[in-house]
Amino acid sequence: MGKILAVLALASLTAASAEEYAALSAVVTDVDGNPVQWATVTIADTDVHLVTLENGKTSPINLPPGQYTARCSAPGYVDNTIEDVLLVAGIQSTVKFILSRPPEDSVLIIRKPNIYLYPPETTEVTVRLELGEGCALTYTDPPYGDGWNVTIEPDGWMDNGIGYVVGEVDGEEVIFDAPRYSYLFYEADAPDVWQRGRGWLVTMDVLGDFFASTLREYGFVGREVDDFLEYWTPRLTESLFYAVYPQTEEIDAVVGLRVEPEPDSVLRLFFLIEPLDEAAATADWYLPEPEIQPFERQGFAVVEWGVCLADSLK
Repeated sequence: MGKILAVLALASLTAASAEEYAALSAVVTDVDGNPVQWATVTIADTDVHLVTLENGKTSPINLPPGQYTARCSAPGYVDNTIEDVLLVAGIQSTVKFILSRPPEDSVLIIRKPNIYLYPPETTEVTVRLELGEGCALTYTDPPYGDGWNVTIEPDGWMDNGIGYVVGEVDGEEVIFDAPRYSYLFYEADAPDVWQRGRGWLVTMDVLGDFFASTLREYGFVGREVDDFLEYWTPRLTESLFYAVYPQTEEIDAVVGLRVEPEPDSVLRLFFLIEPLDEAAATADWYLPEPEIQPFERQGFAVVEWGVCLADSLK
């Protein structure tokens, strides 16, 4: 009898506790009604966050009754916020989010792609960029013209192919030694067609170590890694948290790279970098990590890294 009374007391206590709280779950779809997996729903002024499963739904969670603001974010989608979500004690409520992709006409800056070329012997090389729809060059070094025509040594150092440049001093034509380069460099405006389904969430204090190890894992070495770290690490200080999305097969459709003579091995990698606010970054937002395919340098090798910047980092 004592056991029965204890069980009844526990059931009564559980029922009373349930009546003091309201249950909240979320459903997230895209504009076509397809479920969005790995979306994160955060509740303002609480520590609550919910993550959607493959069916686009979250598990319910208990909250005190009241009005709340819910915010939903997911890789590759525009954030959505719903205010005045009313929760009533003893009742389960479901908040429904519809997420859209970024506008197709939105533009990101492709910043400082560096192209490194390593022929097996000193070689005259022509490099051309094939710009996709909506992509336009904004800066090149050395000057691009109709393409880069350069003489490249096996260690990657190059000049303009003729060894000199013609300038003017006090109105007189003067011939100067051509500057030497260790890479070709350009910047461009391009449509936002980059993937955001896989990547990493990185805190600012470890960005340098993260990029160093990730670049090496992809197959970059020596000054290629050093150049990236020297330029980018001191510039990424706006936010405490960043989402970093690698782009590989997406690049050719935006900026094709054509090299003559044809290289034996090519590695192209861009990072799309977006700052995150603290609420999003600390919400255990799940972002699947990409599978990195190691790069093998063979014969005439060409490697390129670059960065695509979100609006707030331009």
